[in-house]
Amino acid sequence: MEKISFLKVFVFSILTLTILFASDNKSEFIQRAYNSVIKLAEKGDPNALFSLGEMYFLGMGVTKDYNKAVDYFEKASKNGHIKAMFNLGYMYHNGIGVKKDYKKALKWFKEAAKNGDPKSMLYLGTMYYKGEGVSTDYGKALYWFTKASDSGYPQAHFILGKMFYSGKGVKQDFSIAAELFEKAALHGHAEAQYYLGKMYLTGEGVKKELELAKYWMQYSYMNGYRPAKKVLDTYGWKVIIRKETLPGLDENE
Repeated sequence: MEKISFLKVFVFSILTLTILFASDNKSEFIQRAYNSVIKLAEKGDPNALFSLGEMYFLGMGVTKDYNKAVDYFEKASKNGHIKAMFNLGYMYHNGIGVKKDYKKALKWFKEAAKNGDPKSMLYLGTMYYKGEGVSTDYGKALYWFTKASDSGYPQAHFILGKMFYSGKGVKQDFSIAAELFEKAALHGHAEAQYYLGKMYLTGEGVKKELELAKYWMQYSYMNGYRPAKKVLDTYGWKVIIRKETLPGLDENE
């Protein structure tokens, strides 16, 4: 693998700093950084191509342009950039800058997944689970969700946990669901914390323990999952945060 030169690191660092701190997107400093990345991109550097795609996708230092973002992500992907592959899959999946095309989304998610990208694995699982561009295949959905979960991706722990919790596509198993919810919950996944709290409340897949139920419900609410508040109120459990710490959270929902 080619080592990233000091110049590349410097250029990408300067570009990031100028985008974050400059108030004028047309400043000379941003333009110089942009020109430096363009020069690297013209030489086929995948990191530069990816960075340009991100800039056009987000409108950072340039006018937002999804078509140009797709173009740069495609060039970066053909040069082996895994994050660019995921971004392409995401844009084709959602019809951003391109016509929605599940087959192309599937192609790029597969490319990224083969290179170890857990988010792409999760999207592949979801597409097989929902039958997006393919026939519904719970076996393949389970395979990709498991791969993503084995990669340590919290959202995959949660989705796989819900699969076992509901028994849709697999034999229902509350014990496995609880284990997976706990993995996600320990990474701060608010909805997983809620489900885990519910399971400790009802004794599904775990020994019924109200203190643990309260603990996970409190953290679920603290992390922004609104339904947890209803459970806290129902059982008269203390809310460990104030409303103002969660902007937009309606206490009455």
